[in-house]
Amino acid sequence: MGICEKVHVIGRVNGTVFDERDVQFPIGEGTEHNIPEGLERALEIFKKGEKSSIKLAPKYAFGSAGNPELGVPPGASLEYEVELKNFEKAKESWEMDQEEKIEQAKVCKDRGTIFFKQDKFRLAVKQYKKIIDLLQYDSGLDDEKKAESHSVLLAGHLNLAMTYLKLKDNGHAREHASKAIELDSTSVKGYFRRGQANLNMGDAVQAQQDFQTCINLDETNKAAKQQLQICATRIKADKLKEKQLYGGMFDKFARQDKAREEAEARKNKDVMGGDLGEWGNAEEKTDPNKTDFSKLDIDGVEML
Repeated sequence: MGICEKVHVIGRVNGTVFDERDVQFPIGEGTEHNIPEGLERALEIFKKGEKSSIKLAPKYAFGSAGNPELGVPPGASLEYEVELKNFEKAKESWEMDQEEKIEQAKVCKDRGTIFFKQDKFRLAVKQYKKIIDLLQYDSGLDDEKKAESHSVLLAGHLNLAMTYLKLKDNGHAREHASKAIELDSTSVKGYFRRGQANLNMGDAVQAQQDFQTCINLDETNKAAKQQLQICATRIKADKLKEKQLYGGMFDKFARQDKAREEAEARKNKDVMGGDLGEWGNAEEKTDPNKTDFSKLDIDGVEML
């Protein structure tokens, strides 16, 4: 973590200068000052007084949106000349004691919330992630400070889950909601946000369980009740779709089986047809020299 001071930049697009200035910004917040992500990443490894030319592909510059404010067209590659005039290095997390980490984490939480309210979700993510980095270990704290650290860390995971939902990154949203639940098994927000992520990912059954847990913990939670109704509708539709899919398959298999049976029956009929007595269509032939006892009408006489 650190602050760049008096960074001089000259930016060109297609050989034309679009940006020339001195600029100062906290690492991680360059986009707030029209510094593209790729340039900010490069500056993180600069030494004081270092000068360099940097070429940025569109994805590390201003992307498909461009930057109308600076006159950068969509999808443009950029070239910068950069000089890092000064750099003030803040304490790294490993240089802080636990209480300092808690205070710094609170600053990151507040700053992340400011970005979130401004719909600057990627900047918010960067701040909330710093909370996790700072507080993932809480050794050496008394019970009061440990509880405070736990509370801020829980907020970090919950806020990351919410921010990732805004970014439609449901996998990471579910991950951080689950971590929040690990920290607090009664976290209604944790279950609700995990339920949202699960529902967005097509797992209505798991989402239903999460929203039901919300209601078990808070019977007045109207939002969870509404989501439960959505889950029930989605599950019903999924079952109907499944029934139609597999029902059609079973009907097809049944038709194929019937066709095979009919073909087999026709084959057997052809093989067994002909002059085969009672097994075929021809009548059984009799020996004219043999007495046909069946025609005898004599009581007590039976042909064997």
